[in-house]
This record gives sequence, C-alpha cells and structure tokens, in this order.
Amino acid sequence: MKKNSGFLILAILAALAVSCATESSVKVKVVIPGSPAVRLDPYREIVVAAFWQETELKDFNLNQALVNYLRDEIEHQFKGKLSSKTISWENAQMTENKDFWKQLLPEPQGCLILTGKAQFTQDVRKALLAKDRRAIDDGPFTPEKAWAARKSFSLKLGIYLIKPDTGEVLFQRDFQEAMDYEGQKQMAEFAFFDLLQKIKLKLFRLLFGSEKIQERYLLSR
Repeated sequence: MKKNSGFLILAILAALAVSCATESSVKVKVVIPGSPAVRLDPYREIVVAAFWQETELKDFNLNQALVNYLRDEIEHQFKGKLSSKTISWENAQMTENKDFWKQLLPEPQGCLILTGKAQFTQDVRKALLAKDRRAIDDGPFTPEKAWAARKSFSLKLGIYLIKPDTGEVLFQRDFQEAMDYEGQKQMAEFAFFDLLQKIKLKLFRLLFGSEKIQERYLLSR
C-alpha cells in the first residue's frame, strides 16, 4: 500500500510539472481609473503664476517655459479659463503669505492660482563602459574608451494650488524626476521637457483623475 502511495505522489508531481511547463504568459494593458485629489469644477479660472527659483539658468528661461507648458496642457483638461501671471518672489516662504495672494488678483472669487517652486539642474558624470572592471585594471590591453561621459538632468517641482480670495493653500505636492543622456551634447531645453512630461502625468492624475495604464501578465495554457 505504501509503495502504491509513493507511485501515486510521483505521478501527481509529474502531472503538475507538465502542466506548469505548458503554461505561458500573455502581457495585457489594464486601464486604471483615477480619482482627483481636489475638485476643480467649482472654479471658473486657473491662473498659472511664476514659480520660485533659487538659482536661475543663464541660457534657458525655465520659468517662462514652465508656465507656458502648464497653462497650455491644463487647458485641454480644465473647462474654465486659463491665464498666466508674472509675480515677484521675495523668498521661498511666500506660499504661506496669505495677504500676498489675497491682493494679487482684482477679482479673486472663483479663481485658483497654480504656482510653486522649481529647481532644474544638470551635471556631467563618468560611466564605466566595461562590464568587468578587472578587464581594465588587469587586462593586457587598456580599452581606448574605458569611461564615457553622461549628462544628467534633474527637475524638482513643488506644485501649489492657492485660493486667492482667502490665501489658503488648497493643494500641494512635490515631484522629482531625473534622466541621464549619453554624451554631452544634450540640450537643457529638450531634457527639461522630457522630465516635465513625466511630472505632468503624475500631476494630472491627481488634479483631473487621469487614467493610468499598467501592464499585467496573465497565465494561459
């Protein structure tokens, strides 16, 4: 009896192994609906104001590019009016100055001010090309290009939605994205918009409940 039980267990395990071996996976895309973090329907206008910058870039007007991009992109999602405004920042703590925001617009009722803090940096780094470091240190021949330059960009954005009639901060989130590019010829403007596009997807999911597409694997036989 015990001998037959052993054969039965082995037969079951073999069947399971064959069953698993014949399974394959199918990659599918799943659309996940989003839920907005703040309701924008009650507001008739969003004013995109200049951002605070601790250090400004010499050859690239980051503030103008950022304000124009956000204004134009939000216009596709928001049913009300979109406009932009230049403001003078005294310090980074101005987001907490309710009196400043209350006097900024002549007719603040039904409006929101979108502004924040921006930091865009770039750096050149060295990357090791060889997979095995010993091939460089101990090998009989030194590779012509053991190291290659990589240009690295980073974008940090603190986004604020402020009610100008009360000066209250209605919404606040921090975002950060970074990317590396081969070589040193990558222009800052192109890298900036690449990073801003990534932040926009996350921001719009919070503001407008934008759908999110994710990949899943289904097992099939």
